[in-house]
Amino acid sequence: MTNTCACGSVTVTVKHKPDFIYDCDCTLCRKSGAAWGYYGPDDMLADGEVISYARKDKLEPIVEIHSCKTCGATTHFTLTEAYKAKHPGRDQVGVNMRLFDPQQLEGVEVQYPHGSAWSGTGPFGFRKPAITISGQEPW
Repeated sequence: MTNTCACGSVTVTVKHKPDFIYDCDCTLCRKSGAAWGYYGPDDMLADGEVISYARKDKLEPIVEIHSCKTCGATTHFTLTEAYKAKHPGRDQVGVNMRLFDPQQLEGVEVQYPHGSAWSGTGPFGFRKPAITISGQEPW
């Protein structure tokens, strides 16, 4: 599956549909406008010029958000090098699934983590029930 940012300068390709999508309400996800599908680094390719941002409100941010340098659309995240150094063998990328058309994501479940209420340890709570993308309407 391939799609682009708003202006077409960055192309994102994934090898398959995600197992699920997280539409989190934490400040980072909400303000970046992203809903994440998770992949191994070899299952995703981003091509084009991006800018990166890691949170400044956390002592040790876990992810670095990447956005198109031209239009500013969030495309994906990678784990920070500091996080990977502390967690060897753990590596994943998040792809902003809002870049893809609903027809491409038909049948994928969207879950709604309550990240704004998460303590940072243990499992997420969820703020509303999950839905399955029908492909006919925006989610």
